Amino acid sequence: MIKHSLLGASALALLAAAPAFAQSRVIAAADKVAAENAPLGVRAGSFLVIPKIDIEEEYNDNVYATTNNTESDFITTVRPEVAVKSNWSRHALNAVARVEGKRFADNGSEDVDNYSVALDGRADVMRDTTIGGGLSMARSHEERGDPNSIGTGREPTQVDTMVARIGAARELGRFNARIDSEVRNLDYKNGVTAANAVVNNDLRDRNEYDQSLRLGYRVTPEVEAFVRGTLDTRAYDRKGGATVLRSNHGTTGVVGAVFDISGKTKAEAFVGMTERNYVTAALKDLSEAVWGGKVTWNLSDLTTLKAGVNRSIEETTLGASSGYVATNYDVSAEHALRRNVVLSAKTGFSNSEYKGFAANQREDQSYYVGAGADYWLNRCLKLGATYMFRDRSSNATGGDFSRNTVMVRLTGTY
Repeated sequence: MIKHSLLGASALALLAAAPAFAQSRVIAAADKVAAENAPLGVRAGSFLVIPKIDIEEEYNDNVYATTNNTESDFITTVRPEVAVKSNWSRHALNAVARVEGKRFADNGSEDVDNYSVALDGRADVMRDTTIGGGLSMARSHEERGDPNSIGTGREPTQVDTMVARIGAARELGRFNARIDSEVRNLDYKNGVTAANAVVNNDLRDRNEYDQSLRLGYRVTPEVEAFVRGTLDTRAYDRKGGATVLRSNHGTTGVVGAVFDISGKTKAEAFVGMTERNYVTAALKDLSEAVWGGKVTWNLSDLTTLKAGVNRSIEETTLGASSGYVATNYDVSAEHALRRNVVLSAKTGFSNSEYKGFAANQREDQSYYVGAGADYWLNRCLKLGATYMFRDRSSNATGGDFSRNTVMVRLTGTY
């Protein structure tokens, strides 16, 4: 599974506003505390400027995600950011810029510098109609142990991602409709192995195009049913001597429902089918059932439980595999111990099943457990600490690993 750093391409949320139904009355415990301790920001005309910086110190007992001969290290991360948000009564315009520097105490080849910049806007055309769009650009990196990586470079693989989005939403009585379109360009940087061999990541460069239409019907004020259809294309550049053209086209259709009950519980669930058709006969076409859902349940004003599941077909450039079916389960709990202290715990399980013509395709299973705490000293300073254990088992040689990480963070904002 491809894992990037926190500076992903989606630096801001999709701009086209969802129908009014999506404005939930259910607010999780941690979100309430964060809102009460939100930064004041700096007023600049009709905009609010919010500067922020995170300073993290992390201990990782398996930096390279290896089965044996593990390497531990301390990692220092500095992440400055500035966000600009409009405070207009109608319409919206927002921007954010962020950089991230990671420095390893003993493994300097793992040092990375990431960044992301994004701009988005929304126009309220009529009372029940909005249109919006956004642009973002980011540099991120793949985590060690990612099975989709080509070879083992001396340094982490860097990825440049550019995203353009546009969308519109319209509500007509009980009915609502939303259309979204997104284009992504992914540019993987070549690397070098310890033996000075070139790692050719040009094979992975591609453009991704997604168009979706969602139609909803509000059955009651608390329940909405919907259908959603998605068309997507993955167009690979076929550079660097690629022998297999991995470009493909996909369609997905789902039906689902959204619930928002009594200010205590909100949930969404869907089920459907997805297909991927590849332009070359060397790759097997895929057809799979997909489903997903998430629920937020406020046991009280101080305690929230969350759970989610998602099953989808994801891209890969691994061997003879066409793609892989990713199924992820997550459960978390958060408790506001005080008005400025939040405790949290989470666990999850994932299964990645690679599909193709070849026998004995790769399959990975992993789980994680973790816990953390956040303490707001005031509106400008927050202390945080987390512990995470992750374990992956795989039928691929060298695919197994486990990792413990402990992190402390100081966040400064205004």
